[in-house]
Amino acid sequence: MRVACPECAAEYDLPPALADRLDGVRTVRCARCGATWAPTPPAPGQPPEEPPAAPPEDGPAAFPAFPTIESPKPAPAPAVPSPPPPGRRITPALAWAASLLLIALAAGAAWHWRVDMVEAWPPAARAYTWWMEALGLAG
Repeated sequence: MRVACPECAAEYDLPPALADRLDGVRTVRCARCGATWAPTPPAPGQPPEEPPAAPPEDGPAAFPAFPTIESPKPAPAPAVPSPPPPGRRITPALAWAASLLLIALAAGAAWHWRVDMVEAWPPAARAYTWWMEALGLAG
C-alpha cells in the first residue's frame, strides 16, 4: 500500500502486513517532516497497487524507508529529585548530631516546664513520676 504525507507529499510503501493493521485509528509519522496522520486502508474492491520500480544502483533511494507507527504516548515518569550539589551535602554524622540535640532540648524543656505541663494536663503527672523513678530521683 502506498501512502503520502499530507504536509510534504513524501510517499511511502507500506508492506501488506503493516497495511492490514491500519484501521483508521493508528497514526503514522512522516520521516521527512514529522507530520502525523491516520492513513485509510484501501477499499476492498480496489485492485492492489503495483510495487515501485527498484531504485537506481548508483544513487540513494528517492523515498525514505518507512514511516514510523506511533503508539499511544505513555504517562510521563514522575520527577526524580536531583541530588544536592557537591559541597552542600549534609553528612549523616551531622544529621544524627542535630537529631540528638533536638531530642535533648525537647527533654530539657519538658523537665523545665514540668509543673506547668502537669497543671495544664494532669495525666502527665504519671509520666513525670515514672521518669523520676527511672532516674532514681524519687525519694
